[in-house]
Amino acid sequence: MRNDAALAASVESLQAEATPPNGTAARHAFNAADGLDLDEVGVLAVLNNPDLKAQRTRLAVADAQVFSAGLLPDPQLAAGIDKPTGNTAGLVNAFALGLNYDIIPLITREARVDAEAKAQQKVRLDLLWQEWQVIQQARSLAVDLSLEQQRLALLHQMLDLYRERYRHSTAALAQGDVTLDVNGTDLTALLDTLSQINQLEQTHNQTRHSFNLLLGLQPGARVEIAALPPAAPPPADSLNAQLAGLAQRRPDLLALQAGYASQEARVRAAILAQFPSLGIGVNRARDTSDVKTVGLSMTLSLPLFSGNRGNIAVERASREQLRAEYRARLAQTAVDVARLRELQGIIRQQQDNLQTYLPRLKTLVERARKAYGHGDIGALTFLNMESTWVNKRLEQLSLAQAGWENRIALEALLALPGYPLHPVVPAAVTEEHSP
Repeated sequence: MRNDAALAASVESLQAEATPPNGTAARHAFNAADGLDLDEVGVLAVLNNPDLKAQRTRLAVADAQVFSAGLLPDPQLAAGIDKPTGNTAGLVNAFALGLNYDIIPLITREARVDAEAKAQQKVRLDLLWQEWQVIQQARSLAVDLSLEQQRLALLHQMLDLYRERYRHSTAALAQGDVTLDVNGTDLTALLDTLSQINQLEQTHNQTRHSFNLLLGLQPGARVEIAALPPAAPPPADSLNAQLAGLAQRRPDLLALQAGYASQEARVRAAILAQFPSLGIGVNRARDTSDVKTVGLSMTLSLPLFSGNRGNIAVERASREQLRAEYRARLAQTAVDVARLRELQGIIRQQQDNLQTYLPRLKTLVERARKAYGHGDIGALTFLNMESTWVNKRLEQLSLAQAGWENRIALEALLALPGYPLHPVVPAAVTEEHSP
């Protein structure tokens, strides 16, 4: 067993091959030099995410459980010997041999195999849903990385401007050319911008490390994200159509259906197991007087007290629990989709408002900057106008980020194209053993 984290040092060294359902290896070509787009980010995350690699081991466990459920029960062999003691004249050693077989496991075998097969299907669908969630998280983090960098670039641009302005006003204050309030206003703008940069750098640090871990990269690895296109929302008609057939496509809902079918088979197996346990056997024996016998034996349990009713009640309650979970998930999905669609409209309206008024505010700030340079406008008035303009530009980037995250979440919830239809299995899987 390896003791290191097994994280890749760069994007180029990440796993980029997968084995589709047809069994042939498919390699995805990436060019890290021009940045990763959101589709590339999703593929790399699915192939290299450490948690998904661990979860894929569950597939082998599920396969083994199906194999185990299909095995026939072993017969039971009983043997014994009796040696006479005391007055043993004319006596011989006695022995007994018996071969017995329990019939009930044969009766319940089909139901048990069906239950494990459905449980295996549920494991695969659960893994697929986890892959979808990793894709959604990776794309959202990639958007966060890109737009946080843009916000930092804007703040650093303003920081350079405020530093230069404060330097000039400090020199002018020493010569008596400006008043103290002008110099104080410039310092306030400088310090406020530094505070915004400090807070955003902390957030960006967390985003970058979370993104690297999600892709299976070392903390120091650098990833370039390609320029984001406009986040156009899906058409309303398409959303309605996708929502109508959601239960037939989304992996978590299909997994709950498979889990319910598996539990239904377990209920059937428990009902079959309530019948009296029947065992048959063939016996060969010899007593101490050398009389040999061959016989047929049968054991039958009497279901007077238990009758497997407890197991039946447990399996039925578990089945009802899965039914309730499925209905709750459908209800939660409907609410989430409605919320995201409404939020989509709210974000779009806010973006339109900024797009309408921000250019006008920019023009006013440019005119006010000239007036401030000539001493025709107060320092505090100009600072308020300029701060508003910068904050609204930052808000515009934040709205773009919210729009992208909303779209990515909506695509995952509605199982829109762009997500795998089968669990992704890396094409080259190596097994490592240690003492």
